[in-house]
Amino acid sequence: MFTLIRRLAGAAVAATLVLAVPVTSAAAAGNGDVRSVTARATQADTPVGGYRTGEDPSAKELAPAPEDGGVRASAWNYHITASCGGRESQIRQGANYWGGAVETASSGTPVECTGGYVQGCGSGLVVGCNWGAGDRIMLSTLVNDFALLAAHEFGHNWYGHSPAGCANWASAYEVMRPTMC
Repeated sequence: MFTLIRRLAGAAVAATLVLAVPVTSAAAAGNGDVRSVTARATQADTPVGGYRTGEDPSAKELAPAPEDGGVRASAWNYHITASCGGRESQIRQGANYWGGAVETASSGTPVECTGGYVQGCGSGLVVGCNWGAGDRIMLSTLVNDFALLAAHEFGHNWYGHSPAGCANWASAYEVMRPTMC
């Protein structure tokens, strides 16, 4: 009986080691940050239905109705942080969708980028967030249309989400859909 228990315990330890080694190796490759594994996500890793975007809970006004077309805002400022290196043109495209955008060296809404999911904004697998309606924006590079994600998050300076569906460029209403598909 004692031999059987030892064999089962040994098998459990072996199984644990086999499962832990790939995770530990991936974390070590990312300087101890397990999120670095997420940063290498591919199109095949896209959750069913697409990625969710976050939203500042204080944003109460819904996106403009589809027939309103493009919405233009008065002048507003933003700056792109070093974490977004190489993605500046896509962020500018997203900001310019709303009109009135002025890129500065250090004032206005800071725009940050991450290779994984955005932490601290809603729940689940969130790829973008706008805290405080323009206080801070975080964008994930996991999405295919990064400019659309930027436009969506900048849109939270004024609007909440449109009803469920995939974001697209058809109108401001469509840009503010809650899912990046």
